Amino acid sequence: MLKPVVKGRGRVRAEVVRLDSPVSFLGDLNPETGRLAGVDVAGKVVSLPYVRGSTVGPYVLWGAARRGKAPLAIVAEKLDLMLVSACVLAGVPLFQGRLESGCVYIDLETGAYDKC
Repeated sequence: MLKPVVKGRGRVRAEVVRLDSPVSFLGDLNPETGRLAGVDVAGKVVSLPYVRGSTVGPYVLWGAARRGKAPLAIVAEKLDLMLVSACVLAGVPLFQGRLESGCVYIDLETGAYDKC
């Protein structure tokens, strides 16, 4: 089970996009297309080691959410204040843990998940 940090609602089926390198929302996320480090993450669960970057990053994720281009949820191995702030501001559920690429059914409140 993943540890919920910023909870969502419902249980959904989603594709997991696993990124093996840390990213910065400022510079790596295009809020108009939903591409993060060159990969389409809009409506998908993003699993990554951690994020890096500045205090502007949360506003970039918020801009993507406003356009309907944000990830469905983010799973990070390491958390920091900027990532938590970004998810709260954008309304994107955040979990601590790790997922591999593939398909999952995930409870956005508890972090419980099963592979599809």
